[in-house]
Amino acid sequence: MRTTAAFVAGAFQDAYLLRKDLGQAPEYRTHTLASSPVICLLILLVAAAGSLGIAFLIPAVRVSLLPEPYSDARSLVIVSRDGSSHTPAPSITLGEFRYWQQAAQKVFSDLTFYQVVRKRLHPGHGAEIEISVIRGSDGLLSVLQASDFPARLRTADDVSPRLILSRAIWREYFHADPHIVGRTVFVMGERATIIGVVSAEAWRLPGKADAWLLENDSRVKSLAPSAMGYVAARMQPSLTRDTSENRWHMSVPQKDGDIDGFGCVSVNRYDREPFVLFAFAALLALLALPATTSLPLGEYPYNPHQQSLSLRLRRWLFFTAKIALIVPLVCFASLDVAQLFSDAQSVQLFVAFGGMLASLRWVLRDQRRRCPVCLEILRHPVHVGQPSRNFLAWNGTELICVVGHGFLHVPELPTSWFATQRWLYLDASWHSLFRPPEVART
Repeated sequence: MRTTAAFVAGAFQDAYLLRKDLGQAPEYRTHTLASSPVICLLILLVAAAGSLGIAFLIPAVRVSLLPEPYSDARSLVIVSRDGSSHTPAPSITLGEFRYWQQAAQKVFSDLTFYQVVRKRLHPGHGAEIEISVIRGSDGLLSVLQASDFPARLRTADDVSPRLILSRAIWREYFHADPHIVGRTVFVMGERATIIGVVSAEAWRLPGKADAWLLENDSRVKSLAPSAMGYVAARMQPSLTRDTSENRWHMSVPQKDGDIDGFGCVSVNRYDREPFVLFAFAALLALLALPATTSLPLGEYPYNPHQQSLSLRLRRWLFFTAKIALIVPLVCFASLDVAQLFSDAQSVQLFVAFGGMLASLRWVLRDQRRRCPVCLEILRHPVHVGQPSRNFLAWNGTELICVVGHGFLHVPELPTSWFATQRWLYLDASWHSLFRPPEVART
């Protein structure tokens, strides 16, 4: 008797609190912003757009989002000793490059050698700045085939070096002078003629570039054969017919009889590598998801009146939309965070994996806590039953749709006969309880 009396007393109290809660909101179908499915999607959309906007503000990330500036970028490759597209240091000597020029015509249609050096630039008026300069020959631009770089390479004397400035250096130290082309400056005490200004996004090869110093072949050949640098090359068309390939291997015989291996990685793959890394992290998150949370969304018994095809379709579209917005949100957020650290690849992998795993867990939990009819967040959790009678009666948490579509029963301890949460529809006799007080009085 005491148990029955306590249940009845609790039922009256629950009904009073539910009625009071409905009476406080003029629009009871949208009682809170967090519970509305539309607001939920809008918040995710704004967050995804914000992470994309931040990505465009970071030069290192923006480069990966913009279109490829090179003609036939897939045939443009970076040759490195370890075969990595992200080469931390130059790995090819000038002597090796000269040998390839003579013996690798079957592999490359064109190739060039360049170095990344720190040089002092004198923009004028006694000022002096130290910048990162890409030093190479005129063949560098012919290998790149980039429309952003100037086509006119020769100067009046055809001997002095030619200098191309990045847009950031041009704005900061040359005050965005529109008549900068043709001006002579001094680089390490040597005269150089400025032939153009390009954006930083035009350079997608290894090495940070504030400016590009182009010299004639005789000056480049004066370097020691042991000088280290990078090699950019154009693969022969016959080797790039397979569109699925973005990496090739080259074996070169050495003077001592050994064979040295080099990797040729397409610049196209180089630009896509951050997104490939994110895809790998997302796959790891999907594999780890079953071990960290339950996957079933619950049991929804068929109800011809409540569960029409349009309602079921809307529920799955809402579920899919949340995942579709979370993917770009985590992707761009991981790219943004990774730029704050020196080891960007490892940080991106860690952030992307953790972000995707946490986001997918949230999507599943959020979907399970929503009404299958109106997609509102369920409220008023109440514990029902006793743990000691778990195998004789139902024991768990009960949540209710404040609009009156039904109850959700979540078992405290899954059993063979009640393994996952179960939805219970309410018939028309319950509708008067869920009407707002002003509606009920009329």
